[in-house]
Amino acid sequence: MKNHRVVVSVIIPLKRTNEYLAECLDGLRRQTFRDFDVYVITDEPEEVPCDRLRIHFLASGAVPPNVKRMIAARESKADVVALIDDDAYPEPRWIESAIEHFKKEKIVAVGGPGITPPSDSPSQQASGAVYASPIVAGGYTYRYLPQPKRFVKDVPSCNLFVRRELFLRHVPACIQYWPGEDTKLCLLITDDGRGEIVYDPLVQVFHHRRKLFWGHFRQVWNYAVHRGFFSKRYPETSRKPAYFVPSLFVLCNLALLVLWPSTVAMRSLAPFLVLVYACAIALASVTSVRSHRANPLLVAAGIYLTHLTYGIGFIVGLIRPKLEH
Repeated sequence: MKNHRVVVSVIIPLKRTNEYLAECLDGLRRQTFRDFDVYVITDEPEEVPCDRLRIHFLASGAVPPNVKRMIAARESKADVVALIDDDAYPEPRWIESAIEHFKKEKIVAVGGPGITPPSDSPSQQASGAVYASPIVAGGYTYRYLPQPKRFVKDVPSCNLFVRRELFLRHVPACIQYWPGEDTKLCLLITDDGRGEIVYDPLVQVFHHRRKLFWGHFRQVWNYAVHRGFFSKRYPETSRKPAYFVPSLFVLCNLALLVLWPSTVAMRSLAPFLVLVYACAIALASVTSVRSHRANPLLVAAGIYLTHLTYGIGFIVGLIRPKLEH
């Protein structure tokens, strides 16, 4: 790949065409890098007007997004597949910034942040602020806000470039999971030849959020269950202390409820713990206003409930004997 111009296929999986897809395609029309084609893969045969793009429409039937991506990658003849969700749209230099990294043979994948779009509603902005908060994302805030370039182990599939040959080699082993297939894929492609994944803040997309509360918490629950299950199966990337903290938080909440009425020490300690946590949430919520058009009170409630939702979901994933779609 060092000696020839890299060819890219952008893959967009979705159930049916929608207004978000039009926004995504418009972002692709604005790309500074031009040597790419696009695969739009829906449940049933559909097409939309697509001037200035080399676009292929495929129909897959009612299968999850990870299966759709595999089908499209098999049709492609590109060097690199660029994975993006239909509810995301790229910056103009998205492809150009990513492709530079593939000049190094050790680089097997490239990703970047999925930023909450400024056009999102206040409830969507609140969801984005919750995800981007350090007391929710821990050391993974780079997934939601631009941060310095680095090597990473795990990149979400809403913004992920992968060498196509490696993708096709390993994706069949990943499609039993969704969400979460990207975690296993990243693990397999880096273990194969000890390659590296680069996070580059210039490889940037805007990713629409679910609305706070219901849509947001349903998504958080799915993420948590899969991460809890993966912590048993794939400890290399999923058995991190940060993923266990929300479950410990849930257990602390239960301990406060059970022990507070009957234990003098707990009655003395509980107000202090609650105050410290409330101050942390308040600081995170006020800080979030700088990057998101969100109500701090809504963000504060979202952070607390996200901790509970993720913590319980993670425990459910831990105790499940198997996990599928």
